[in-house]
Amino acid sequence: MTKRPADDVQRRGFAPAARRRNRIAAGVALAALAIGGNLLVYASLDSTEPAVQAVVDVPAGEQISADMLRTVDVDVDPSVNVVAGADLSTVVGQYAKVRIVSGSLVSEQSLQAAPLVEPGHAVVAIEVNEGSLPVGLRERVPVQLVIPAAPALAEPNVGADPGVIAGVVVALPITPTNAIGTQSLSVEVAVADAPRVAAADDVRVVLTEPTVAAATNDGGSED
Repeated sequence: MTKRPADDVQRRGFAPAARRRNRIAAGVALAALAIGGNLLVYASLDSTEPAVQAVVDVPAGEQISADMLRTVDVDVDPSVNVVAGADLSTVVGQYAKVRIVSGSLVSEQSLQAAPLVEPGHAVVAIEVNEGSLPVGLRERVPVQLVIPAAPALAEPNVGADPGVIAGVVVALPITPTNAIGTQSLSVEVAVADAPRVAAADDVRVVLTEPTVAAATNDGGSED
């Protein structure tokens, strides 16, 4: 039986020319390089480093213990100042300079080695009416505590000057209000002024330097 050319081509299959094979090989190589480059880019984007994170709310002035912290892998810019996970032990025993909110990363600026209250000072908790705290109030900002004076008995129409005591906010109210509509604010004052502030039934809070409050809010780990 005579063999037909078409049958011979079908049996042998397609055989590309040498030039075409070179082009196919070059295309495969370029595709492999592109895939490898993409993998390197994605690997660099997913680069993470361990950092220290707070697992509970830490009020300003609180001494930090190990159970308040953990390490988490994060991908942050090198310019972001966070405490590396390997340095977690150095944070334990320090004091929170500002409130550190649960879930936030701990920074060096939010810590200090010494307690917040200076020698000769005391922290007093005062009850203030709901909504009476000034807008922009932050921890570690100076305030004036104004204690209204009782009216003079001899001259009912003339009141004595209110007492004004300098203080520094230590901790803001943890809960917005209580059952009687008041909030508790912790303030650092001189030891000599502490009994008067603690005994006062009515204390008004005056924010004296709002610009300081804004600076503190920008530099610390706040709520």
